[in-house]
Parts: sequence; structure tokens; C-alpha cells
Amino acid sequence: MSSTDTEDLPGSLAPVLSAALLARVHELNLDYLELLIAESAAAEGQVRHLPVRVAAAVLALSAQARRLVANLPFTLYSLAFEDPAFWHAACEPVSLQSATGVAERYAVPATASSQQAFCEIALLHAWHVASSNRLAARVVYAMPETTALRLTAIPLWRLKRIAAEHPGLLLPRWPTNPAFWPDLVRFAVEQDPARLQTAQLVGCQLIAAELELACPGQRAVRACASPRLRARRWLGRR
Repeated sequence: MSSTDTEDLPGSLAPVLSAALLARVHELNLDYLELLIAESAAAEGQVRHLPVRVAAAVLALSAQARRLVANLPFTLYSLAFEDPAFWHAACEPVSLQSATGVAERYAVPATASSQQAFCEIALLHAWHVASSNRLAARVVYAMPETTALRLTAIPLWRLKRIAAEHPGLLLPRWPTNPAFWPDLVRFAVEQDPARLQTAQLVGCQLIAAELELACPGQRAVRACASPRLRARRWLGRR
């Protein structure tokens, strides 16, 4: 990808999102789309989180259209970084009593799925981005500063454990938003670059809204907040 391509992406600036970082994000997005398709028949498949019509459209995407959908300056999947409460708990220090040996830290569960394996890699990438470029972590993952500080302070083996212990961690981003996925898929199929950029800008706006909600004192539940955040706030009022 050339520097011109990088500058044309909505929500991205070359000094913040380098060509190498964008290429990696695109690669992970493409893998995530292929995961949606490969596990579409599984009861726990990721595609079930999308509306029926959107899911059907995603499954019907050609290889070229998938590449166009994946070509974003942020991830198509969520790792709950928009939920600081979750990451505050997940990154709590391990006590001496519960500390695990090396065999348990790096064991591969017999029931490990492709979703879990992808989640581990995605978490490792998020950790790397947060460690090397805080602003990029905000743009790519909607990761608040407090979450970035907690995530980068934990040992790397904890990422593997978090992926294993929280099977619902990985989700498609903004699955119920009326514009994001439908427009992204439609304009990728139509190979309409101008409207694809408009769909990408919707994602940038949603990321900005999530970061705003993560700031102290933000109590309103916005219509564009992730379903995960809306559910947490609803449960908190019960």
C-alpha cells in the first residue's frame, strides 16, 4: 500500500496508522471475514450475531468483495475494548495463590476452536499496537488510555487465558447498526469506492462515540453504542 492510499483512508493519518499497520489490520479483517464464512454452519459461529439479511450477504461475498470490506483503518471485530469495566477486571493482577505454572499457561485446550485461536492472535496484535502507538490503538480498536495501560502491563501469557476464559469476547463490530454492515457489504459488492469510504466514515464516527462513552462522566446510552455496552448498562439498572 502506498502512502497515497494510506492518506485516502478516512480516519487515518500516515504518522498514526502506518502502511505496515494498515496492512496488518486489513489482513486480520480478511481472516475474520473468512472465519465468519468458514464457521457459518456452526452453532457458535460469529455470523449469527449479524442480522439475517446481512449474514446472508456476507456469506455470499466474492473474494474480491471480501478484500474491499476488509480494507478499513480499524477492525471489523470487537474485543470489548469499548468496555473499560470488562478490561479492568480481566487485567487484575494474578495472586500468588492462583498463579499458574508454565505448562498451564501455554497449554492448548483440547476444545480450542478457530475462534479462540483467532481471538488470541487479535489480542496479541492489540497488545502490540497499544504498546507501540497509543493513538493508533484508539483509532484501530477504540481503546481508551486506561485500558491500554492495563493491557500493556499484563504478561503476554494472560492474553491466551483471557481468550480461553471469555468465549464471548470476540464479536463483529456494531452488528445492529442499521448502516455500517449493510452499506459496507453492499458497496463492496457494487465496487463503489466513493460510497465505501462513506461507510468507513460511519465506523470512524462509531469509534469516536465509543471512546467518548469510555470517558469518566459519560452516562448517556447512545444509540450507536455497541450492543455489549447497552447490555451492561441495562443489567446495571435491574
